[in-house]
Amino acid sequence: DTRTNRSAVETSVMTPPSPSLFLLDPFVGTYLPGGETADNKKTLLSSGAKRAFGFPADLDCDALMRGLALEADLAGAPDLSRLTLRGVRPFSTCIHAVDKNLIIMITSFPQVYPRGIYLIYNAIDRSLLMIPSAPSTPPSVLTSRVLVARRRDDDISSYALVFPGTVYDIGCPGRQPVLFVSGSSSKSQWEIAKFTNFPDHLLAEKSSFLAEDVFSHRGRGYWVDLLLGGMYCDCGDVFSSQRYMDAHSLDLPVGCERYLGCRDYIPEPRAFRAVGCVGDSIKFVSITGFLERVDLVDDRMVRVWRLKEDMSWDVDYELKLGSLREEGAFKGNRLPTSMAPMYPFLNIQEDRVIYFALGEYIYQDPEFCFPSTPSFWVRVDMSSKTFNCTPLSLTDASIGCLLALSGNAEGKLAWTSQPSQLLKPCPVS
Repeated sequence: DTRTNRSAVETSVMTPPSPSLFLLDPFVGTYLPGGETADNKKTLLSSGAKRAFGFPADLDCDALMRGLALEADLAGAPDLSRLTLRGVRPFSTCIHAVDKNLIIMITSFPQVYPRGIYLIYNAIDRSLLMIPSAPSTPPSVLTSRVLVARRRDDDISSYALVFPGTVYDIGCPGRQPVLFVSGSSSKSQWEIAKFTNFPDHLLAEKSSFLAEDVFSHRGRGYWVDLLLGGMYCDCGDVFSSQRYMDAHSLDLPVGCERYLGCRDYIPEPRAFRAVGCVGDSIKFVSITGFLERVDLVDDRMVRVWRLKEDMSWDVDYELKLGSLREEGAFKGNRLPTSMAPMYPFLNIQEDRVIYFALGEYIYQDPEFCFPSTPSFWVRVDMSSKTFNCTPLSLTDASIGCLLALSGNAEGKLAWTSQPSQLLKPCPVS
């Protein structure tokens, strides 16, 4: 049973630990000053400037900002690192995106401003910036995620937030698809709307395309639907003075099945697929047995593809779960039996390393498998042929949120209490 499996794992000899890896809880705690017990001490992050841009002049946003403090409670994976926003009433606040030196949170202060608000923490100067959220318009492409665009991966001094929407244009019928842009150097937020030639089959009015994985890499911005594929644009066009720009289609890897049916009848895509940056590459992961029936757990495959320069995919490696149990194939501690791999993800700093959870599963349909209780955390190093399996205390719901919210991080968030320690949120999407 599960207790026996846990005991076997906990008492066995463990393989060497992975490099420092941290997972951010997507939900940010909010407290009034003195509203939390003193024995739960946290590290102050926001010790730099606090500014508010883009709001009506009659709103006293600067006074609100002066009273805010962003704090952190850091823990090594698979435990969660948590952020706390102190000085405000406890309205819902979530981590919206993590990109290099930035943590972007979405919140609301209805007593001050009627719309949503982005809080942007910059780990380089420890500043905290508040701007209005993206304009609310009928969507051009379905997504809830803002893109952090940069001209180059090593450019951490300037960026632009990008969000798809629609506007009316003189002489054109109906609303036209655009990308709203908010530059880091602009004090008039979301003033730019780039008319964008999106792939026709991905437009919201014509497809079920839903981009829940949004990130930038090597000067390109990506919107990815794990079930249908994606699109990308040139970030240089975002920063240029031109009014029009193009977006291009990105197919799923060959052998990775597209799903066009109702999503209510299948498990959430992040239960069996992931996409993200690893080093200088973009990789895509898929686990078999969720959209097709695989009767034996040990026959389930974890496949990883790498995106090539021509924007096609090559298989990087494959892992059959049963091979971790074969004598001489891999070195590691014991794996629990009768549990399926689920919720795969990638670490930007570890090429040829794959993470996934192991857990119970059920077939609510003769074909579609649903994850039930993720109970273990597995790290497999394909180069050294080693693996490590440890108990996992997260629920399937919280794992899904993590994979949705901690994508495209690059481990450059330094902490004041441990100057030699870097926060490296799990770069999965």
